Amino acid sequence: MPTALANAANVAQVTGINAAGVIATVRGAPWKAWRAHENTKDDGEKLKRDVDMLEYVQRRLQEQEHNPLATWLLPRLEETLKEARDLMKRSSRMDRFINGSRLAERFRDVETKVNIIYLSSFPLLSCGTEEFTLAEVMAATNFTVVLSASDSATVYRGTLRDGREVAVKRLNNTGAGPGRAAVQDAFFTEVAILSLIHHDHIARLVGTCAYGDERIVVTHPCTGNGSLYDHLHGRRTRTSRVTASWEARVQVLLGAARAVEHLHCHAVPHIIHANVTSSAILLEGATWAPRLSDFGRAVWLEAGVESQAVDLAAAAEGYADPEHRSTGRLKPASDVYSLGVVMLEVLTGKPPVERVWDEGSGAMVTMGMDLVSFALPSIQHQQAGGGRLLDVLDRRPAPDPTAGQLQPLQMLANTAARCLRQCGDDRPPIRDVVADLEKALSLICPGNKLGGDGPTSSGGA
Repeated sequence: MPTALANAANVAQVTGINAAGVIATVRGAPWKAWRAHENTKDDGEKLKRDVDMLEYVQRRLQEQEHNPLATWLLPRLEETLKEARDLMKRSSRMDRFINGSRLAERFRDVETKVNIIYLSSFPLLSCGTEEFTLAEVMAATNFTVVLSASDSATVYRGTLRDGREVAVKRLNNTGAGPGRAAVQDAFFTEVAILSLIHHDHIARLVGTCAYGDERIVVTHPCTGNGSLYDHLHGRRTRTSRVTASWEARVQVLLGAARAVEHLHCHAVPHIIHANVTSSAILLEGATWAPRLSDFGRAVWLEAGVESQAVDLAAAAEGYADPEHRSTGRLKPASDVYSLGVVMLEVLTGKPPVERVWDEGSGAMVTMGMDLVSFALPSIQHQQAGGGRLLDVLDRRPAPDPTAGQLQPLQMLANTAARCLRQCGDDRPPIRDVVADLEKALSLICPGNKLGGDGPTSSGGA
């Protein structure tokens, strides 16, 4: 293994990747986006994921056949891919019983080669992302104007030297130990995914900064209007078009749902975001277009696999899929559940959990019932003909909503209720959620083209 690590560092030096980062990556395997449950004991499963990943990288490199680095990497990738496929064929249960230690050694060797190939190809896969110094980041932001903040990171407004306005996400530095490893893991995962994913409603990666303990991700465009959470529950509610307009709220939901649809249905391999929250839905400064962000917990879904084992520790309070809590396995339906919670936030204007400062513990604590427990009974009663949606509906957009205004809101509430079903298999696929939101928006605004960049209405319905 030391030789393999040295080789990885040498390859990284040739391709411009930080050598220390490569060694940490190979040793700690933080690329959970490609191997969501790295600690599995089944080497065959790991190898299958490695083959899937190599095939994807192979396709990307073949698109850049005139690039010298791609030309240099392709034959090495194909050699490793051939070796991995051959090992898959040879790793029958009987072979493992007879040649267990020898096969295990070959598995480890191939695994190391796969890491080297992926890391070596990273500059090509990342589509020209920039590497910023800490001084450049400080000059761009002064770490002054906060767009949003969470337990894991703070997002600042920044202006680069060329005039581009950007959002600068600074991951919280937790020092040494498991906390630092988690920050490193989230950083690599977010960069790996954003460098490969391009969609109108997903944040676009500009570059990164990794200096000492600092891990910073720079995205464009600047989401200068903060997050959906800010406009529903925070400091921006008084002057917000999102606070004041049902049309604007549903447009934001539709954009976020389209982003999730892209991850679930069109990304290769498919991606589970695993952290869909109102805080992760950022709004552009000029257009108010929603952008899904915060990919540090995301996982790539293996081909032919419906769910993956993922640690529950990092699940956002109030958004966690109950099926994930009970089984420890994450699936696309988990994102649908979380989006259902966001729909309830939009409908009620209430946060997923109420938190207050507790003097005794010196910390924020959860108070009372969560949003799902509070709002869902009224929605279900409305579905049964009891007419209780108004009991929980946010009155800021329309103090006395008309029957015409209530029709699309009831449709939105019904969609949320389906998304929040306890069993993931009973929830609608994200394509159906997008279709429901498009229909609700068309009822709110019959002339809406259903493809607008972001909220356009300034008030009322």
